[in-house]
Amino acid sequence: MSKAAASNQALAEKKRTRSAKQKAQMFQVICIVVLSIIAFCQMLPFYLKLVDSLHSPDLIPDSDKLYLWPEGGTLQNYMMALKVSGFWTALGNTIFHSVVFTGISLFIAIIMGYVLAKMRFRGKKFLSNILLCTMMVPGEVLMIPNYILVMNMGINYSVWGLILPGIVNVFGIFLVRQYMSNIPQSVLESAEVDGCNEFRKIFNIVVPMSKPILVTYIILTFVSTWNEYLWPMVMQSSGSTVETLQLIMYKFYPALGNYADGYVRSAGMILITIPIIIVYIIFQKYFLEQNNLSGMK
Repeated sequence: MSKAAASNQALAEKKRTRSAKQKAQMFQVICIVVLSIIAFCQMLPFYLKLVDSLHSPDLIPDSDKLYLWPEGGTLQNYMMALKVSGFWTALGNTIFHSVVFTGISLFIAIIMGYVLAKMRFRGKKFLSNILLCTMMVPGEVLMIPNYILVMNMGINYSVWGLILPGIVNVFGIFLVRQYMSNIPQSVLESAEVDGCNEFRKIFNIVVPMSKPILVTYIILTFVSTWNEYLWPMVMQSSGSTVETLQLIMYKFYPALGNYADGYVRSAGMILITIPIIIVYIIFQKYFLEQNNLSGMK
């Protein structure tokens, strides 16, 4: 090949490489712009509600004006929301409900996920199919049987009536099972040679290796439990005095007149949301993080 031909080929290769880089950069810019627009649309309502909660109680807003900054900014609405709603009692109930429910259901998901992923026994496929079939049943269908069960157990007047129904999370079990299936069997065989029993293999080896999916499960379960409204409302209708944060939202109406009640309601909703934001900030680096298993093979 002549020097001229080689030079032309190298020049053409550089052009193709430059064109590919430009296309990749353009695609990245488009993705950033689109995701920024989506994030803005998601955050704007929350920001407007935050602005609403900081307005002065005496403010009468213009119907044709969008407030992007609080008028007469004050924390008085938050103080009023804490005063009239029994917020602290409901916060304690909700924290206990969410933490205990998440902890118990996580333990069950770890044990059953490990059994379905790594242990061999007769009827394993049949059991998996039965569990999958239960995911097709809407939760509302199980509400009456759960209610009767809780009533017969005599726990409908306590927070345990909120916790015990639903602690077997089939979706979580298969979520954990799928991740544990990727753990090399050789790691567990080596542990067995070293004298580890099944529980030591689960909690000393499998659980640390499954941290990303377990933290993901914790976040999803904690948030859904924190925001649960229907089941606590059903339990409260049976005479239970256990109130959660979702059930006290109707109390954020202290009858102050004008638009002040709306500002207090906005402040109460922000207060209910803050713990969820804190939990996500703490665990976000683990959220759906992919653990590198290549070094364990």
